[in-house]
Amino acid sequence: MAKSVKNKVTTKAPTRQMWRRSIIVLALMLCFCIGVLGKLSVIQIAEADYWREKAVQQQMSDNVTSPKRGTIYDSKMTVLAQSATVWTVIMSPNSIKNQETRVKIADDLSKLLEVDREKLYKKTLKKNSQYEIVKAKIEYPLRVALSEWIQDHKLEGVFRIIEDYKRYYPLSSLASSVLGFTGTDNNGLYGLEAYYEKNLAGKPGRIVTAKNGWGDDLDVKLRFEKAIDGQDGNSLVLTIDSAVQYYAEKYLEIAVKETGSTNRGSVIVMDVDTGAIIAMATKGDFDPNQPMTVTNPDLQTKIALLSGDERSAALKKAREEQWVNKPIADFYDPGSVFKTFTASMGIEEGTVNENTRFFCRGGLKVNDRYIRCHKPGGHGSLNFAEAISSSCNPAFMEVGQKLGGKLFYKYFNGFGFTERTGIDMLSESKVTDLLYFDEGELNLLNLSVSSFGQNFKVTPIQMIAAMSAVANGGKLMQPYVVQQVLDSNGNVISNTDPIIKRQVISESTSNRVNKMLADSVNGGGAKNAYIPGYRMAGKTGTSDKTDQNVKNKTKDVVASFSGFAPADDPRYAILVMLDEPQTTIRFGGTLAAPVAQKVMAEALPYLGVEPSYTEEEKAAMDRSTPNVTNKKVSVAQTMLKNSDLKYQVVGSGETVIKQVPEKGESIPRYGTVVLYTEEGKLSQTTTIPDFKGMTMAQANVAAANHKINIQMSGLGTDSGEAKASVQSVEAGKKVPLGTVVKISFVYEDRIE
Repeated sequence: MAKSVKNKVTTKAPTRQMWRRSIIVLALMLCFCIGVLGKLSVIQIAEADYWREKAVQQQMSDNVTSPKRGTIYDSKMTVLAQSATVWTVIMSPNSIKNQETRVKIADDLSKLLEVDREKLYKKTLKKNSQYEIVKAKIEYPLRVALSEWIQDHKLEGVFRIIEDYKRYYPLSSLASSVLGFTGTDNNGLYGLEAYYEKNLAGKPGRIVTAKNGWGDDLDVKLRFEKAIDGQDGNSLVLTIDSAVQYYAEKYLEIAVKETGSTNRGSVIVMDVDTGAIIAMATKGDFDPNQPMTVTNPDLQTKIALLSGDERSAALKKAREEQWVNKPIADFYDPGSVFKTFTASMGIEEGTVNENTRFFCRGGLKVNDRYIRCHKPGGHGSLNFAEAISSSCNPAFMEVGQKLGGKLFYKYFNGFGFTERTGIDMLSESKVTDLLYFDEGELNLLNLSVSSFGQNFKVTPIQMIAAMSAVANGGKLMQPYVVQQVLDSNGNVISNTDPIIKRQVISESTSNRVNKMLADSVNGGGAKNAYIPGYRMAGKTGTSDKTDQNVKNKTKDVVASFSGFAPADDPRYAILVMLDEPQTTIRFGGTLAAPVAQKVMAEALPYLGVEPSYTEEEKAAMDRSTPNVTNKKVSVAQTMLKNSDLKYQVVGSGETVIKQVPEKGESIPRYGTVVLYTEEGKLSQTTTIPDFKGMTMAQANVAAANHKINIQMSGLGTDSGEAKASVQSVEAGKKVPLGTVVKISFVYEDRIE
């Protein structure tokens, strides 16, 4: 039998190569360990603060709360913009106990708060969250209703109602183009809201809540929350006076509608001595409480007929156009208003004086071009003061030519037409040399045309700043709209001081030009701006929109007026601009000057400017109707005679039982007061005639025939030329005898 043989295992000793490999592995492991230990040392020691902060951040949920935005006041501390209290609804889903409650919340609150039910329900399912926004910025009535619902369903631990703020403009559209508006995040998007964002915004607060390692909110028992208060924004006190702003907007809106000014209109009222803007109006405008709503009804109709991208584009364009603050953002050809400055240049340089004679043949040939005067056949022989009043183009072309390009450009620049005014507002238009002729471009033709305000462009704010310089003794002031910045406690942080940019003309020249401009209002081409008791000074303008008209084959114009009052002691300047009026008569003297008259007639007394009446004005002033009711007829007759008023007795009684007009009502001198003496006669009425187009004499006859009184405004010294344009009581209406009808008169001057 064969013997079995066992397998033998042979063990070899480690080779040199194996030892070498082991040493390398051990060395690498040692280096790795040293590296890890080194990194841990860096993390634990050198970068400890950094990683500690990162860890805290990962364990914290940080939610921003809005600060109270600063208030914007007018100059009398009337609120123009404020942050009204609203509330944000916060839900803690991790506190909801059962499915039934989740469904109830979704069903009820989706209806109450007008939010999407499915989205709300999904939020209720976030069992690890204690901070979910249900709805932001709810107002007080809804807050009350929600609070009652929460209490009724015993869900105080699930919901919190946190105070927040929403921007509110209590005077609606008043000064909207100046104020601008804010977005849904309470940040300023336009106007002063945007320009002064850093001042108004304040610093946000925070609500910090703890989270676990997975980023979820902690269990109810371990809940942590800390509120960090924000810092309320600063407030602004404007130079704008809301009353004067109202006058400006009221009469501008009427004018824009009546003239059909397709490119809107603007009014600025400015303190000539300081540069403070008292009113700045644009019509049409918008409501800053609803800035996305297009306010032009014609545009609304057109946009409603569109769809898709076309509708979106039209809507965007309409919104952006209505937001434009026209007084600072729009350029226009100034037209004959600019003759004020050509006159100032000529007087200052001694090139011309009030008595310098000109002869207007209806135009003037410059090189190979014949440039016409606005008056066919010309003005004939006239002195320079008459040339201003008549707005004679050839006379001013001659003045410009005598000055020469160098001097003309010197004053053009000096009056500020080559630069921004520096007003503290967003979107003041950039001025480039493409808008005007520089010194090298002022050849004979360009100089001649520029001298009467055509073929270059200015902004309304530039124009009124320059007009104020003419009024105030020659100082160009920097316009501004913010007088003070206040902190959240009402303390003054900063106050705006007037800035004199430069002296443009002498005080003597200013006084001489002021007198000529006053004469233009007191019976000249600007007489529609005449205000009894206030010696108004100013110049009208009617300018072709030359480049636009050539491009679009149109004949659009800008009708404007700029002036100041009182002429012998100027306090306030005004500019009125109607862009693209569609009326038959489109001259600045006919359309813009009456707006200035109406605004300043209300603004000047309100602003404390005392009237100073001439003897002629005193004699023509209206009378206040005395109280003669319950008096004997004979006594009433005597009282009315002593007040330079006439009377008409209706009935055979001995005692006055009713009077029309009533006591204290204003009627013209020698107007008629109707005295009723019998109850049965009280029902007597008369029909209001249509006064439109009548002269003053014709209106008086019509009023007498219909046994009513008329109160007239807008009449200058040459009252026979004026025509009735607007009446306070519509034609055809039945009214009691003696009723007072207010009539506005306008001179239909065809003066550019």
